[in-house]
Amino acid sequence: MARSVGGVFACGSPWDGVVHGDVAPWPPPELVQKLYQSRQSRAYRDAEFVAATRLHGYYSDLQSVHSEDAVTWSLFGPVAYATAPIRDAYAAELLNYVLGKSASPAPSHVWLWRRLPHPDNLVSGGPEIDFGIQTASVLLLGEAKWRSGVGASQGVDGMKDQVKLRVEFCEKYGALLYPGVEQFVVLLVSQVRGALTPSQNALGSEHVRVLEATWEELGSLEANPWHEEFIAQLMWRKVRSQAS
Repeated sequence: MARSVGGVFACGSPWDGVVHGDVAPWPPPELVQKLYQSRQSRAYRDAEFVAATRLHGYYSDLQSVHSEDAVTWSLFGPVAYATAPIRDAYAAELLNYVLGKSASPAPSHVWLWRRLPHPDNLVSGGPEIDFGIQTASVLLLGEAKWRSGVGASQGVDGMKDQVKLRVEFCEKYGALLYPGVEQFVVLLVSQVRGALTPSQNALGSEHVRVLEATWEELGSLEANPWHEEFIAQLMWRKVRSQAS
């Protein structure tokens, strides 16, 4: 590993910081799109720079122990590429857990880093959904956080946050674009509960639920064949993040 002048640890190879699962061929396109050169490259100097750039010749944010993308992939990426029975079982267990009621979602889609039409004006390049789960009757839009808070100053007028934009998309266009969906969920995943503000919680309704969960809660669900590896890596990442 490398350590920046500010004390942030990074893997010399981005592949050392993510769960691979059974994904083949490797690397998958979702991770390759995250391999852009980081603006933080200069934070690694001398021998640390050599260590941080040893694999590709440059440093990417995916290598950082603070990377939300690395955590997001490690939990949902292998499941998204898994067989349908594994994917459907994990989707069912996760929805049961967050909604507090039985769900049998087969078949299901699980995806990462897809953009929606913008809820303010329907142009392309709207909110990027960190992870999503779609079944015949449920659509879950996930927002992943590690050390950062919910992004604010968003929307056309700069007066909305990430949660509000996702709720507005579900309210305005959910029934139109997903006519079979009965329940929309905006789920915030972070290290600890309590990241949602009272105003964000108040955005929810019977049709659009605003919920939160922790990485440890969702990563411990046993329908995910890689849950033990994910939890072990999660604990490693927490220790390294605190150290830096």
